[in-house]
Amino acid sequence: MSIARVAFAFDAGTFGVMKSLLESEGVGVLDLAYGGHVAIAGADQGYYLQVLEEDQDQAAELLQENGFGKYLVQRQA
Repeated sequence: MSIARVAFAFDAGTFGVMKSLLESEGVGVLDLAYGGHVAIAGADQGYYLQVLEEDQDQAAELLQENGFGKYLVQRQA
């Protein structure tokens, strides 16, 4: 079972909306928050939206269709 990063948001609200959208369409989401404790030191903080690799295309398509395309991350080859 491989996991793929699909999107990244800097705020929990946007992340929550994207996660809810995908879950409402039957796509399971694993989330990863990073950098929260070092944000004051100038590091980025945010949330990666991750899905199973086999759900990656569906998740990206749903996000794009619903106005979240700017949050999509590049696929790694």
